[in-house]
Amino acid sequence: MLLAFFLSHSASPHTVGQWRLPRSFQGLRYDRPAYWEHVARTAERGGIDTIFLSDSYSIYETYRGDSDDTLRWAVQCPRHDPLPLIPIMARVTQSVGIITTLSTAFLPPYWVARQFATLDHLTEGRVGWNLVTTAGEPEARQFGQKLDEHDTRYRRAEEYLKLCQTLWDSWEPDAIVADRASGVFADPSKVARIDFHGDFFASQGRFTVPRSPQGRPLIAQAGSSSAGAAFAGRHAELVFGLRHSARGMREFVDKVQGEASKAGRSAGDVRILWGIVPIVGQTREEALQKQKAIRDNVTVEAGLTMLSAFLNTDLSRFDANAPFPDIGETSGIRGHLSTITEDFAPHTPLGEIARHFAAGQGPHVVGTASEVADHLQTLLDEGGGDGFICITHALPACMDEFVDLVVPELRRRGLRPASYEHATLRERVKAG
Repeated sequence: MLLAFFLSHSASPHTVGQWRLPRSFQGLRYDRPAYWEHVARTAERGGIDTIFLSDSYSIYETYRGDSDDTLRWAVQCPRHDPLPLIPIMARVTQSVGIITTLSTAFLPPYWVARQFATLDHLTEGRVGWNLVTTAGEPEARQFGQKLDEHDTRYRRAEEYLKLCQTLWDSWEPDAIVADRASGVFADPSKVARIDFHGDFFASQGRFTVPRSPQGRPLIAQAGSSSAGAAFAGRHAELVFGLRHSARGMREFVDKVQGEASKAGRSAGDVRILWGIVPIVGQTREEALQKQKAIRDNVTVEAGLTMLSAFLNTDLSRFDANAPFPDIGETSGIRGHLSTITEDFAPHTPLGEIARHFAAGQGPHVVGTASEVADHLQTLLDEGGGDGFICITHALPACMDEFVDLVVPELRRRGLRPASYEHATLRERVKAG
């Protein structure tokens, strides 16, 4: 069973209102290194396979046509750049992987390839790239660009990744000679010159960064639309899924594995992690009290603000007490729309769905360590997949609780190893 923690460089990463929970921060500040060093050490102590850092490039302004409610309720806001966190966390750990999010929509491929090659060296092979195509028009406006339509974004991403891979592969593993006697540092015949011309991108010249420990960062992906699943099947090594039922999980697994098979890959080439919100207590009553505190922090307006942003549709136009409306075509994250239509009862009020979404996005797994472990086992047995990405809700307390209570129970059941055995993130994921 693979395990990851889902974080963001934000005061309110994934659960709206978490910044004011008494269990949050505990004297630490999310915008200071000590907080992230604590988070990294906790993940390492628990044998967690990877930390996953989400990101977006704008303050949401879909709901009511402005960003006032986003700021008012701290809906995944403010949000700092996650890239500088990677060296901070890597320097206090030896084994845990660190995956960060970068979009193919706005940033130059050469710059991104250089960042990840450098970070893979600095982490000694523990970095991964959550490749996103970006669905938000406000993000496009921040960069002074227009958002491509859905399928074009994925065609662009295909070429983007191809160029990055060409750059990473341009240095052969033994290109660096470092012969002090002769003074030769690198063999020019083993460093290819790039001459790339595509429909979207071009690059010429030699890449500046030698081949890194993994050769390439581990590629992660979270798209669950048809185009997203096809892209994941062709390229991703780790896929993040969000479903609220075993049926939905199984359908998603079949979709991704089917696309992998079409691309000539085996099922084991693509690992799938399910998003969950684990809420753990010494007793079930304690865990339920924590869950209530999380939900009580989410107003209907905050929930609608967050869901509007993810769907790229202003939900203020609809009655929050009525069932989820037909919003028509959307350029937003279609996987979330699928989750809503598939996993909620047809007559569930829009406001209730929005509040649930903003209380962690994923299904809540609530109880004692033994009850949580039981639930995780059942989910994998019935829905398939390879593990879980734990959506955080009261940092750093919820990480400490999961590591101190749930991980020992999973180890006792033989579902988690007692120690790390693999040097790179890719090796860990493949072994999982």
